[in-house]
Amino acid sequence: MKKRIMICVSVLLAVISLVGVFAAQSSKIVGEDGLIAKARKEIANLAEVETIEMTIAGKSTIENNRHLFWIITGNEYQMHRYYPLEVIEVENGEYRFVHLHNGGTQRGQDIFFECFGSGYSFVINNPKCKSIVIGETIVPVTETPFVYYYPFAPNEYHFLDEDGNELN
Repeated sequence: MKKRIMICVSVLLAVISLVGVFAAQSSKIVGEDGLIAKARKEIANLAEVETIEMTIAGKSTIENNRHLFWIITGNEYQMHRYYPLEVIEVENGEYRFVHLHNGGTQRGQDIFFECFGSGYSFVINNPKCKSIVIGETIVPVTETPFVYYYPFAPNEYHFLDEDGNELN
């Protein structure tokens, strides 16, 4: 009788361990394809979420291997939407999902930011934007899409075109 109970307990523990291992493996997000697949599962307000083109614009990184990936939907013939996807890197190129943010705050045409950590993550997908001015810091926008992380919540920031005019 004791032997049977021990066998049942051992089998039960083995099954629980296996379920835990498979659950941990299935929750890992691997590479850019995995990040986009996770974004497709998490985005609730987009009717064509399964078929629309999605790309990763870039990422911002803070302490503890925490990343904010900017997912852009659409192509040159469609309106773009921006989804900040927060993950923790558990191994090189493997991530654990934390949160899909609510689409970022718009600061102009194809310019968005999201509070991340103690700072702001910016995504610029407007080819007219040539620099970000944050206080005394001038950040050249070298290509679009462009992602930049500022480690503090800035009091003031501006997005400028090539002539130094502010974009709205």
